[in-house]
Amino acid sequence: MAKQTVNRTALGAAVCRMIEQYQPEKHRLFADPLAQELVGGLIKWLMQFPGMRSLTVQQTDAVAAGIYGAQVCRTRYIDEAVQAAVAGGVDQLVILGAGYDTRPYRLPRLEAVRVFEVDLPAVQEDKKKKLQKYLGRLPERVTYLPIDFDTQSLEAAFAGSGFDPGRPAFFLWEGVTQYISEDAVRRTLAFVGQSAPGSGLVFTYVLKSIIERRSDIPGIDHMLEVVGKQSPWIFGLEPAGLQEFLRPFHLSLAAEVGAADYQEKYLSPIGRRLDVFAGERIAQAVVG
Repeated sequence: MAKQTVNRTALGAAVCRMIEQYQPEKHRLFADPLAQELVGGLIKWLMQFPGMRSLTVQQTDAVAAGIYGAQVCRTRYIDEAVQAAVAGGVDQLVILGAGYDTRPYRLPRLEAVRVFEVDLPAVQEDKKKKLQKYLGRLPERVTYLPIDFDTQSLEAAFAGSGFDPGRPAFFLWEGVTQYISEDAVRRTLAFVGQSAPGSGLVFTYVLKSIIERRSDIPGIDHMLEVVGKQSPWIFGLEPAGLQEFLRPFHLSLAAEVGAADYQEKYLSPIGRRLDVFAGERIAQAVVG
């Protein structure tokens, strides 16, 4: 996954989270006051204006209908998954391809959790600089592990980091798998699967039918043309094959959700009308 792609996709996700903060509280899917501090001064200033926010969402959904909805709904779902893991006693959180993820700094109950953020050095340094400016200092409980996924292994990145493989951990892997090779996905899952029994993983993935250009989702060919020019999608999975794919890594599928689930669980109860892209889904798995 090219370095420019990492920065662009991480920034895009942060902008979506920032825009969500302008929703009325009763319709807002989550609170993320830090997102605006990570997107940069110009974007932060522009997003003050309703017209710019609407235009940004329109441009996002012009790639494929419901991309904005998928971004914010998956944020809510993963927030809840992290909080459930911590409530269950897990005290190590690993964020793979962390980008501008703000969960260690905004979610309740994470004050006593040891966090490991793994990402490319350039993205990580930019984030650390902005966090230090906003927070005053970087939290001691967060360890930043720079890694070039093309040339380094996770085992090497975690060596001497303080991560304890003998204690359960929760791994978060959001918005990454479609951009990397199947070999890279398998290597990452193998690393996660070596963790202590009771460890968990939540990750996003896109449908294999999209990658293979046999999806019937409206507008998907246009989307593939757009992302192909900037950050091609090269890997996908299908819900029916998830358990079999995870089994060699000592991972058992615990949950699998997508657009219809978000509509039922989050949007319909608050009467919010929001398109959600059906081509990206979330899987949860446990080790052991």
